[in-house]
Amino acid sequence: MFDNFLKLIPTQISTAWLAPVFAIAFACWKFFREQKRLEETVAVEKTKVVKLEAALEQQKRSNELLHQGLLEMQQHKEQLDTLLADARSQIRAVADSIIIRNPYSDQALVFLIAHGPAAQSVVKMQIDLHGSQAGEVYLSRQTSIYSPSMVNKAHEKRLDTKSGFQSNNILTKPLLKFGSELVGVVQFLNEDRNTPFTVEDEKKIEPICVKLALAVSNIIADPTNLVHLGVVLDPHINQATILFTDITNSDLLFQQLAVADATALVDEYLERLGAIGVQHGARIDKYLGDGMMLSFETAGAENAPKALRAALEMQREFSEIKQEWQRLNYALDLLDHRIGIASGPVYGRRMGYSGTSIFTIMGAPVNLAAHLCDQARTASERILISEDTEQKLRHVMPSGWYLERFALPRYAAYQVSNNAAGQMAK
Repeated sequence: MFDNFLKLIPTQISTAWLAPVFAIAFACWKFFREQKRLEETVAVEKTKVVKLEAALEQQKRSNELLHQGLLEMQQHKEQLDTLLADARSQIRAVADSIIIRNPYSDQALVFLIAHGPAAQSVVKMQIDLHGSQAGEVYLSRQTSIYSPSMVNKAHEKRLDTKSGFQSNNILTKPLLKFGSELVGVVQFLNEDRNTPFTVEDEKKIEPICVKLALAVSNIIADPTNLVHLGVVLDPHINQATILFTDITNSDLLFQQLAVADATALVDEYLERLGAIGVQHGARIDKYLGDGMMLSFETAGAENAPKALRAALEMQREFSEIKQEWQRLNYALDLLDHRIGIASGPVYGRRMGYSGTSIFTIMGAPVNLAAHLCDQARTASERILISEDTEQKLRHVMPSGWYLERFALPRYAAYQVSNNAAGQMAK
C-alpha cells in the first residue's frame, strides 16, 4: 500500500522531498518519545518528593509531640520547684528531694528532682528500696523524722560521701495521690536551726504535699517521660545502624568565603543530606558543626541496607553540591565529605546539664561510627562500615557495589567500593 502511495508522487518530488519528510517524522517521533520519558521521570521524581515530604512531616510531627511532651513535663517540674521552695521556707530546710520508684527496676528508687547545696552530685544516683530511709517510708507509707543520732541508714551515708553534704536532720513523707495512691516520697534535709524536724513541721507541709502528689503523678504516668527527662535509663535496648557524615576540609569554606556565606553552605549541606537520610527512614539524632549523626532504628533487619542506600545517595548529592560550590570559588575543589556506619545495640536517654539537656542515643555503634567517619577522611567521598554492618550487608549489596577490607589498627572495617577488582572474598 505504501508503495502504491509513493507511485502517486511525482519522481522529482519523491526524490527531493521524501528524505526530509522522513527526517521530520523521525524527529517528531523522537521528540514525543523524549517528552514521554521526561514525563515519566517527572512522575517518578514527584513520587519521591511526596514520599520525602511525608517522611519529613512525620518526623516533624514526632518532634513536635516530643517537644510538647517535654514542655508539659518541664511545666510540671517548675510546679514542683515552686511547691518545694514554699515547703522549704515554711520548715526552714536547706535541701529537699522527691524520690520515686524506678519503673524499670523493682528494687530501686530514683530522684525525680532535688534542690540544695549538693543536689547536682546526687540527683542521678539510685537508692536501694530496702535498707534506706526513703525506701522504708515508701514501703510503710508512714512519715519518718530522723534526728542526727538516728541518721545511720546506708544510703544517706553513701549520698553524703559522694556529695560532701552532711545529712543531720531528715523529714521523709510519703506522697499519696487522693490520700491513697502512692506516687513517691519527699525528703527535707538539715533544718537550718540545727534542731530536729517536728510533727508540727509535718503538719505545715501537708497541704503542699497534696499538690506535690498530683504533680508527680502527672509526670510518672508515662515511664517514657522519665527517660526523656533523664531520670532513668531506657531499659529497651534497640538494634540500630548509626551513620555519621561531615565535610572534610570545611575550614576552606570559611577561609575563602564570608562567614555568613560559608555558614549558609554548611546549612545547605546538612539540609540536603539530612533530607536524604529522613527519606530512607533515619532519625536525625544531632548536628555536629558541619556534620550530623543519623540513626536507623526501624524493626527488623532493614536498618543497615537503608543506611547504605542513604549513604550512596548522599555521595551523589554531595557531588552535585560540590560542583555548585565550585562555581562560587574554584579553591573549594579540595572539599570532600565522609561517612562512617556501624550497627549494634543502643539505648536513649536525656543527657547533660538539666537546663539544656537533650535526648540522644548511646552505645558502642555510636562511638564506632564516629571513629569510622573520622578515619574516612583519608580519601575522597569514602564510606567506611563496621564489621557488624558488613555482616548485614554481605548478601544484599546494591548492584555494582562491593565491600573490601580497610585496614584500621583497632577495628575490622570495610570500604564501600564500586571497584569489582576489590570485591571481598567470600
